[in-house]
Amino acid sequence: MTLSETDGWEALRMQAAQNQGSEPPRKRKRARGWIVTLVILLIAAALVIGGLFLAENVTKGIATDAIAVAVETSLPASVDADVDVDIAGDWVLFQIFTGKLDKVTLSSDDAMVDGSPADFQLVATGVPLDLKQPVGNIAATVSLGPGSINELLTLPGNDPEVALGEDTVSYADSASVLGFTVGYLVNATLTPAGTDILAAPVAANITTDVGSLDVSAVIERLLGAQPVPICVADRLPIGVTIAGIDVQPDAATLTLTADDFTLNGESLRTRGTCPEVG
Repeated sequence: MTLSETDGWEALRMQAAQNQGSEPPRKRKRARGWIVTLVILLIAAALVIGGLFLAENVTKGIATDAIAVAVETSLPASVDADVDVDIAGDWVLFQIFTGKLDKVTLSSDDAMVDGSPADFQLVATGVPLDLKQPVGNIAATVSLGPGSINELLTLPGNDPEVALGEDTVSYADSASVLGFTVGYLVNATLTPAGTDILAAPVAANITTDVGSLDVSAVIERLLGAQPVPICVADRLPIGVTIAGIDVQPDAATLTLTADDFTLNGESLRTRGTCPEVG
């Protein structure tokens, strides 16, 4: 092998070594470039998502505060309450863009109705941002103590005061029999009928001593009578009806419903009317 051949092989070997030594750094450089780009994209996505969550939380807080203030200032004069607001759904921000909230819950556990404590919860679906537009549906529960129930119910006769029991109410009144005043105590059930509450006597007892006077006719008249309708339309906003009543010794809970009802102050304060008793 000549010197020139040796120099040629040596030159080729040295060139191959140089190529092998220089190629990996170029690959590593390209790999580092993709990693940097990916990291930048991830940081940008995190900032966008974080910004959306921040905007969502801020928007939800502002919306709940605004609704609470609007409702509290629209309550009737006989109602005093601190209202808690919950807007359902994960993206209130997007709901606001559509102009309507899917579901809003209003509640208070320290309300006062006519000076008596009361609790309420109202669930409204399809709530427009424009309060002049009607809400799709409203379902509410109102728990009233004995004082508030007596303000709500005006019984015929002497408008006796009611006492709450287990699924019944009781009230004492009197009737005239052959010139004698006969006192009696009635237990009755309450059932809803639109804007009326029907009181149906289920038991009655005479509470005064009338000697040998036969007062069985009084009991029969009380128990045989048709349920007494008690109008409460003048205590409810127009369009609100009673769907259920649950009576317990400490409170009576009314379930109220309404469709296409506006939640502005005028609607909440405008009451229905009851027929005059002749």
